[in-house]
Amino acid sequence: MNIGEPYSHRLGSLLLEDEEAYAELCSLLATIRIPICPGFKRPPFDVKQGLLNRLIDRSFEEHGWETQPLVDRNNLSGSQQKGDFTKATASGLRILVEVEFGNVASTFRDLYKFNLAYALDSYDVGVLVVPDDELASRIDTVQNFDGARRLVHEARQAMNLPLVILPVGLDGREVQLLDLEPHKEVWKSYKISDFDDWIESYPELTAQ
Repeated sequence: MNIGEPYSHRLGSLLLEDEEAYAELCSLLATIRIPICPGFKRPPFDVKQGLLNRLIDRSFEEHGWETQPLVDRNNLSGSQQKGDFTKATASGLRILVEVEFGNVASTFRDLYKFNLAYALDSYDVGVLVVPDDELASRIDTVQNFDGARRLVHEARQAMNLPLVILPVGLDGREVQLLDLEPHKEVWKSYKISDFDDWIESYPELTAQ
């Protein structure tokens, strides 16, 4: 995926710019190939979002990132809210990552988690990964980078955790799923087990 210019809130980018963990995060996202399947949904929505999420999940997990971490790591509130990934930097900063290819309501939930993390002192900085405008236009009912940035800017006095909003998009390395299996009905599944089977069966999905 292409990594765009990030938006920084409360010096989030400054905190992370020299951290190896943040560089790794960007590198892992850059290696992901976006799966495309024209016709599996109504046009122009041809990005296989569930499979894309699973490719990201597996890549981060394989590189030592904790997946599905509790926001309330110390059980101070009883909250069972979870983020997508976390890792501590070499300097001890605790990063909470949310990858969001959902709608605006999902983005609000992510922002709530970041504020909860600040209130509980469980994380030091957040990273919100969202699609750029072009990629968002090919995923059904999804929030884009400009929309997420606007939400944070408008609520900047209330958003306390340092944050980086990172846009990702098409880079010309997309995987055409119909080249791997021409029967589009196969690609309509939303089961994680099927995503894992496809990833194991088609090395093109993870080729760098």
